[in-house]
Amino acid sequence: MSDSMHRFVRNGDVQLCCETRGGGPRHVLFAHGWISSRRMWYDVVERLDPQRFTLHLLDFRGCGLSDRPSDGHDLAGYAGDLRSALGAIEAPVTLVGHSMGGKLAQYLAAERPPNLERLILVAPGSARATRFPAKHRELTLAAYGSRERIERFQRAAMAREPAAASMERIVDDALLCQYEHWIGWYDRGRGIEFADRLGEIAVPTLVVAGAGDPLAPSPRVKRDVADAIAGALFVLLRDAGHNLPIERPDEIAAAVTRFSQ
Repeated sequence: MSDSMHRFVRNGDVQLCCETRGGGPRHVLFAHGWISSRRMWYDVVERLDPQRFTLHLLDFRGCGLSDRPSDGHDLAGYAGDLRSALGAIEAPVTLVGHSMGGKLAQYLAAERPPNLERLILVAPGSARATRFPAKHRELTLAAYGSRERIERFQRAAMAREPAAASMERIVDDALLCQYEHWIGWYDRGRGIEFADRLGEIAVPTLVVAGAGDPLAPSPRVKRDVADAIAGALFVLLRDAGHNLPIERPDEIAAAVTRFSQ
C-alpha cells in the first residue's frame, strides 16, 4: 500500500475524513457506497500510479473516520459532504462514485461544479426513485450490528468471491457505520428522484455496470443512467456483481487510468 495522509474537510459542523495518496498531476476523488467507507476503494487505488495520480478517498458522514452526527443522513446531506470534498481540491477532478456514491455523483455533477472534469459511475444508484417492499427494508436493517448477516448480504450482491482481506474489510466497515446512516440513506436517499437533472451533466462520463448485479441491474443502469447522460459511455462487465471495486479492481483501475487521460 502506498503512503497515505488523512486530512479533514468541513461541511458545516461536520468533519469529513479524506485520505490522500500519491502526488501526480491528475486528481481523482472516490465516493463510496452505502454502509461502506473510503476503504472500499483500496484494491483499486493500489493499482493506480502514484506518480501520475493524486487520489482522494472520502468517508461520508457516519462512515469510516468521519464525524457521526445525528442529522444530514439523506441525499442533501451526503451531497453536501461530496460537494465539500470536491471543493477542497484546487485542481480539475475526475469524480468516481460507487453505488450510493454514484447516485450522489450524478446529483452533484448536474450542478456543474467548476473543477469537475470527468465522471465515472461504478454500479451507480439510479436518479429515479428506487422502491423496495417493506419486508426488504426490515431484513436489510436487521443486519445492522451482525457480522454474519452483513457478510451474507455482501456476498449475495457479488458474482465472484473477492480476496478474503477485502471481504473482511468491507464487513468491518459496515459494522462501524452509524445506525443513522443505515436507515437514513435507505429511507431518505435512495428513494429520492432527480432524473430531470441529468440533462445538466456536461462532462465526459463513463458508466460501468456488472452483468450479474442484483442491486443495480445493468439494464436499469444503462437506461436510467448511461442513456440519460449526453454522450456517456457504457461498459458492461460480465461475471461481475455490485461490489465492483473489490470484485474487479483491475478493470476499474484500468478504466480510471484510461478515462482520466
